[in-house]
Amino acid sequence: MLLLAAGCEWRSAAPPHMVHVPEISLVTSAMEGTASARIEEVWVYTETDVYGAFPLPADIPWPVENGPATLRFLPGIRANAVSATRQPYPFYETLEWTIVPEPAGRDTVTWTTAYNSFAAVSVVEDFELANRFAESVTSTAEVVRTTDPGWVFEGDASGFVRLTPSEALLVAATNEQQLNLNPDGPVWLEMNFRCNQVFAIGLEAHNLVEVTRTPILVLNPTEGEWKKIYLDLGPVVRSATTAAWFELALDANYDGSVDTAQIAIDNLKIVQYE
Repeated sequence: MLLLAAGCEWRSAAPPHMVHVPEISLVTSAMEGTASARIEEVWVYTETDVYGAFPLPADIPWPVENGPATLRFLPGIRANAVSATRQPYPFYETLEWTIVPEPAGRDTVTWTTAYNSFAAVSVVEDFELANRFAESVTSTAEVVRTTDPGWVFEGDASGFVRLTPSEALLVAATNEQQLNLNPDGPVWLEMNFRCNQVFAIGLEAHNLVEVTRTPILVLNPTEGEWKKIYLDLGPVVRSATTAAWFELALDANYDGSVDTAQIAIDNLKIVQYE
């Protein structure tokens, strides 16, 4: 007779084989811009299913009794800077790893990923040679190109905004970049930023008749640190059915939380499928 005890947890007698992934870094070509990334998890797939998502540095247990297998690893990111929306990033290369398990065995995976062959990467602005942002007539603050080492993320320059009671409103967008964003597939913005008060990043949808401006994500103060975001532009792009092209938009209002509000941005990329 076979008896199953409800609530009891079955455990393997043999200790599992561990696959250790200390980190996942990114390498880029010159045309793809910065190699800055914020890969926080590794998503693991078997040939038939999702095995799990593991925060980095990751130790992935594989039961010895499962036998040899080929696992597929996907780099995971935090979509829209929200912890609850962690997911594999569709534009990074995956890695296949063949495991031959032994009791208490251990593999260490040293992995550098890259943009995959389906990814079309457009560097919209890295501020190294120019500043493609322009302000509206109502804006009292501006986006400037700074070479101050205290506000440069990497390279020679970054974008910088100062907000004060007399420079209290920023309404800016990229100028005549005429971004062609595909509504039929994933479209993401990557950006590095640092700030001591909130600001918003979004899109302007243009056609020959009108401009529709949509703030998408409000970014919070970063406590003096540079951060990387991955922003899903797809919902806004798909809803802009009459748009002929798009521009990136920045919005901020001086809120008095600090005497002088400071916002720095760098490495704005659009990534979508070819």
